[in-house]
Parts: sequence; structure tokens; C-alpha cells
Amino acid sequence: MQLITKILSSVYMFPYRKSLTRISNHANWTCKGMQSNKKFAGIIPIVDYSLCGLLTSDKLLKQEDLYNAGKELVDAFSTRGFVYLTNSGINPKHLQKAEKITNKFFNLEKSKIEQYILDGGMEFGYVGVGREDVDWDNLCDVKEAFSFDGNSVFNHPEKLPEDICPGILEFPKKFMTDCRKLSERIMDSLSIGMELKEESDLRKCHKRIHNQGNISYLRLNYYGSADKNHLQPGQIRLGEHTDYGSFTLLFQDNVGGLQLEQEGHYVDAVPMQDAIFIIIGESLNLLSGGLLKSKKHRVMVPEDEVRQKLARHSYTYFVDPDEDVVINHQLLYKDESKNKADFKKLPPPYTFKQLCLERCAKIYAPI
Repeated sequence: MQLITKILSSVYMFPYRKSLTRISNHANWTCKGMQSNKKFAGIIPIVDYSLCGLLTSDKLLKQEDLYNAGKELVDAFSTRGFVYLTNSGINPKHLQKAEKITNKFFNLEKSKIEQYILDGGMEFGYVGVGREDVDWDNLCDVKEAFSFDGNSVFNHPEKLPEDICPGILEFPKKFMTDCRKLSERIMDSLSIGMELKEESDLRKCHKRIHNQGNISYLRLNYYGSADKNHLQPGQIRLGEHTDYGSFTLLFQDNVGGLQLEQEGHYVDAVPMQDAIFIIIGESLNLLSGGLLKSKKHRVMVPEDEVRQKLARHSYTYFVDPDEDVVINHQLLYKDESKNKADFKKLPPPYTFKQLCLERCAKIYAPI
């Protein structure tokens, strides 16, 4: 099993283009000589998930391994709010296919792409440059994206743009299926690591993933060449924001630009080959009673002129609670002292659907 994991990890992220080779040498690194056994990539904790990842079958999965990984994840998410997950078992072919589809789709004539423009929500369709504004107090985002929600992919495949981009029909099914399986393993690890009273509660909040009533979705993000001379002063690729679902799996290339908020200032999230960047969203922050932190992040335009001319790819799988989940009533812990909520003074129920509608109204405000 270890040999298979090692072989897969050598090709795990999407194949880097030759133009990136000379930039990537300094981009992937791990701090050494630490006092503890913890590993970091810059400020980002690294969790090895080889014993709980998708290469480990359900039959061979051990409760002890879920517990150990869960404790590491909870420690990282309760202090930093994010982590690099290695040895997840996600098939590297998914990422290679994602790169091909991204390059093919976003280089089509705009008139063809705009037939599939997103309408009224974030979960399915095309978004053009400047259409979204995740930091609604500042300038619009400089990126394009295409989102695939599970209900469309698995139940209404006729909605996908197979006519203009052959291959886009089958690609998300396999990728999203693996992302869901991995996300459920992560939920199990977190439930055990958090020592919830009922370890199945977190899964129950996400039982409709890829079906009606849950909008968890995969998004292909394409940040084109970003010559600063063509941008407005202060405009960046993706504005400051927090994700508002449960957590996000981010697969990124090594062009860089992602920054994370820590103690009132931003630091670079150094790309790490063969790793998935995971960040906690607002919903899981609420469901955990504030234990798991949801941190602000953004994507900057690189200062280096060579990097500015490179297109940046990232693929995000947003894990969201079911629409009817009440997110402002925390899950219960075995340790009663952690159950902060006074059930006689609970606020009015606030569902994930309500949060989603409020955010979309701001992100997609009328132009």
C-alpha cells in the first residue's frame, strides 16, 4: 500500500507546464527542524492522510487511524483554519483531465461559453470576468469559472456543455464522486477528533450531497494573464472573503497568489505539490460552536512579471451542508462543558439555504 501511495504521489497534482518548471523549484517546501512532530508548508500545517485516504478500503479503515488523523485535523482547523492534506488517494488522472477541460473550455469563443452562463446561484454554469464580487466592498474579481453541482451532473447531465466541449460530461462525475468519498472520510475524522456526542451527526448534516437539497459543487477556476497595467488600482484576482459552506477542497497549480489571513495580516500560501489545501467555511465554524475557525483568504496578482503572464488554474470542491440544516445551533460534544449553547435562549433557526441566498445576493449584485 505504501509503495502504491508513493507512486501516485509522484504524479498527484496536475502536470506542470514547462514554462512553470523554473518557478516551481522554490515553491514547494516544508519547514524542518521543528521541535514537535508536526510538519508545515510555510504557516500551513500538513496532515498525512495515507491511512484514511481513498486507497484504504472501508474494510481496512481503522477507527484508531480516523481518530489520530482527526486529532491532527482538529488541531490545525481550531488554530489555523486550514491544512494541507497529503496522500488523500484522489486519482491524479482527475486533475490531469481537469487541466485539459479547463484549457479547452475557457479558450472557446465567448459567444459559445455564454450560452451556459450562470443564472441566480453559484452552483451551476459559467461566470465571466468581473461578474462576481466576493469582497463586495471592493472591485470585482478578475477570473472566469464554471461550476458543476451534483444534482445537475448526476441527475440532469443534459445541462452540461458537451456540445461545445466534448469530454465535459463524464469528467466531473468521476472527480466529484471521489471528492465526495474523501469529504465523508474527513467528516468522520473530524467527528471522532472533535469527540462529538453522536459521531454520525456531521455526516447527517450532509446526507444529500450530489442530490436535490444540497448544492455542494465542483468549480473550475481560470485566472487569465494578469498584466497589472490593465487592472484598476487595487484590483486583485479574487477578493478577500471567507467560504460559507462546511469546508473546501482546493487543488491548485504552482503559479501562486493565494494568501491567508493570520493575526490581522496576510501571508502567502506557498503551493505544495501532491497536496490538497482544505479550508473551513462559516457553516462548520457555527456547527462546531466556534471550535473550527473560518479564515479570510484572497488571490493576489503576482508581483513577478513572468508569473503575471501565466494563467492560474485551481479546482475547488465546495462541501456544503444540506439546505435545511440549521447552522446556528451547534452539534453536541461528549464533553458537556463544550456545549456552549443555552437551548432556552437559542437564536431563531438559521438554515444554510438562508445564508447561501444572502451571500449570492451580495456576490451577484446587479451590474
